[in-house]
Amino acid sequence: MKPQNLIALLLFVVGAVWALTRSERTVRNIQSSYYSAISPFLKSGAAIETKAFDFIQEVEHSKKWEMKYKLAKEELDQRRMEVAHLRKLEAENTHLNQALKFQENVPFHVIAAKIIRRQPSTWWHTVTIDRGDKHGVGVQLPVLSPEGLVGKIDAPSKDTSTVILLTDEKCQVSAKIDGTPEAGIVSGLRDTAEGSPHLLLRFLSKDANIKPGMLVLTTGRGGLFPADILLGTIKTFEPGPLFGEALVEPAVDFKALKTVFVKIPKPLTSVREIGAATANSTGR
Repeated sequence: MKPQNLIALLLFVVGAVWALTRSERTVRNIQSSYYSAISPFLKSGAAIETKAFDFIQEVEHSKKWEMKYKLAKEELDQRRMEVAHLRKLEAENTHLNQALKFQENVPFHVIAAKIIRRQPSTWWHTVTIDRGDKHGVGVQLPVLSPEGLVGKIDAPSKDTSTVILLTDEKCQVSAKIDGTPEAGIVSGLRDTAEGSPHLLLRFLSKDANIKPGMLVLTTGRGGLFPADILLGTIKTFEPGPLFGEALVEPAVDFKALKTVFVKIPKPLTSVREIGAATANSTGR
């Protein structure tokens, strides 16, 4: 045994013998003095233990709340995704109902087509649809939407067709301003602000009384486009030395265009119609 340990043991034995040989009153005084001496340490230790316990409880409580928050956030994110999906379905359903209503109420025969291809470099000029020759689609047939005129068929193939949009300068349409005697030619503009294509209505009277907001409609002249199809609304009018020109905001939202309708000849459904068509083709 080490000397230090032996000395400590001897001191403890001597102290114990001394304490046991004292009177009961003396032992109590010693105990009282001892407890008085260590009481601050005991209280301090108890306080520290209480604080430590409270801290542990708080940490555990925080972890529980953190877990609850995480679960609530995940559930909220899931609900948001579901709401966004439902809104998308609602918008698609509304669009479909509008399309079906348009197809039922339009005074001529049309077939629905989806836009399947659109090039960024020709975004405002052409689109490709999923209808072609086998669906009765031919060159120069009008293409419409529930909002108004979209353009015309340019190059049909067996299953698809290219559509020249109204916002292309090559698509020229005989147009009139509703409520006025003014008429002219509408075409797309080569240079338009990105994201906001406009049309140009030319050959108007130089002193025409044209105001913003007036409707621009097709005249039906030439037989290519039906009459009274909405093209857009007047934005500005500029008189010129010979003719006036108006900037027109298209009625169709070409940025969000997804479904269109092609005006095709009505299929022959009766023997009388077939006979009449045959007679016309033979010159009778």
